Amino acid sequence: MNNKPDQFGEKFAKAQSLHKRGMFQEAELVYRELLTGPVPEKPILRALIELYLQTKREGDAAACLEKLTLIAPDTLTYYEMLVNLYNQMRDGDKAISCYRRLLRRHPKLANTHYNLGYLLKQYHYYEEALAAYRDALNCGIERPEEVYLNMGVIYSDHLRQEQKAKESLEIALSLNPEYIAALFNLANIYEEEGDKKTAQALFEKIIDQDPSYYPALARLGDVKIFDDPEDPLIQKMKRAVQEKNVDISTRTNLYFALGKALNDCGAYDDAFGHYQKANQCNKQTVPGYDRAGQERMTNDLMRVFSQEWFDKIEPISDASPIFICGMFRSGSTLTEQILASHPMVTAGGEVDFFVRKIQSHFAQYPASVLGSNPEIFKNLADDYISHLGKTFPDAAHITDKRPDNYLHLGLLKSLFPKTRIIYTSRNPLDNCLSVFFLRLGNAMNYATDLGNTAHYLKQCRHLMDHWKQMFGRNIFEVNYDDLVRDPRPVIENMLEFCGLDWSDNCLEFHRLDNIVKTASVWQVRQPLYQKSSGRWRNYEKQLASLKNKLFVEGLITEDGTAP
Repeated sequence: MNNKPDQFGEKFAKAQSLHKRGMFQEAELVYRELLTGPVPEKPILRALIELYLQTKREGDAAACLEKLTLIAPDTLTYYEMLVNLYNQMRDGDKAISCYRRLLRRHPKLANTHYNLGYLLKQYHYYEEALAAYRDALNCGIERPEEVYLNMGVIYSDHLRQEQKAKESLEIALSLNPEYIAALFNLANIYEEEGDKKTAQALFEKIIDQDPSYYPALARLGDVKIFDDPEDPLIQKMKRAVQEKNVDISTRTNLYFALGKALNDCGAYDDAFGHYQKANQCNKQTVPGYDRAGQERMTNDLMRVFSQEWFDKIEPISDASPIFICGMFRSGSTLTEQILASHPMVTAGGEVDFFVRKIQSHFAQYPASVLGSNPEIFKNLADDYISHLGKTFPDAAHITDKRPDNYLHLGLLKSLFPKTRIIYTSRNPLDNCLSVFFLRLGNAMNYATDLGNTAHYLKQCRHLMDHWKQMFGRNIFEVNYDDLVRDPRPVIENMLEFCGLDWSDNCLEFHRLDNIVKTASVWQVRQPLYQKSSGRWRNYEKQLASLKNKLFVEGLITEDGTAP
């Protein structure tokens, strides 16, 4: 059909009227009819985009935006809208491609280079993200210190190149000496390196510069060791946490820091009260824990990765990576630090590779594993080994210490039949208490409630019993309490399990000069001590209900010890 120019306005107005009245199908037909003639396409396409977004048809909206970028290839707004839409659709490659098309036409758009870098980082293309950030700097972007900050985060958190991270942050501070975000990140790196003095000085510098920057106040409370409940810093944190304008996340961190400080002082009742307030705040920011859902996940994993599965699966990779897993706060960081003290072992830390890949490759995990193309498994195994090689070149053995990988041992054993799995365990009362005393991420939403933590721990033990039945000879259990009580035999057996000779360095793990990115950063800088074993007794009154629950479940004896 051909539209005469004098009819266009009338028909377009009709389509808009239908659109406003919610008659989307009828409006779309008129819009589409208008596009068949020699008419201005941009207003029609913009109207269709609005309609498609209202009716949750993101793919059709994206197709219209793609046309607009062809019709008006120099209009930045269309590219930004398209990138945002692809981002919502979790199609990172198309979003990235969109920015790159724009930059081929306008290579001097500094902010677009910056946005591309941010997007590449979001989709784990870290080297490419760094290149985009450098392009933004070369194009003279305003506030270049923000670019160097982002580069520092990539170097530190993702590429494990802490020296380059510090150099980037130092450049940011040379450009803006009062840039608190750079000071804060730099303090974090020194803390991870075990340089408490420098970390503490930087947190104090931030507070001197901006007394209301309470995230640094909370971190200072984490770093410092206290012996007096009346310490001025404790009193300062108590005043700060009561201020009305403190956001919920910072308030949560302040309560956790106060709990830790008062625990240092032996003021256990007051400490527990602050930990309770911390978790009450944290509950407001994390999704609720679904006990029935966790049980279904456990049962589904055992059903999918059954003896039948392992009997029929073909060998995929000959590699033998070392995975350290178990409950959070069960001694996994200490175990990794001991192993990494061996001259043949490098600490990989909490590698998020499989968490990301499972989300992207298996929509209905674990059920979707059963019908997957075998090529997927081969690619996963190859990509993982390649990822470790790029991140830790020249390392003979690399440990992957992500505790919740215990959920994925069926998949990991399928990919790597020769894998070595180290499972860390601990007295359940101490374990639950340690989880409750720490702010964990959204995925660990059980952590805000002791009852939920006990439930999750039981599910963890139940699933580990299944894995032990399936491939127990490839699993070595390190019990934290046994380790700190008599370390040498535990370490000897663990090294033998990993195919490693004895090294005296493993008893001197606290001297290791490496990066530790977990809450145990300061504990593993000290020789082995037993004060965390049986710590639950300091809180026996508050844990009476938990103790009874764990006893009924058969996870502890009547006196609170492991059965």
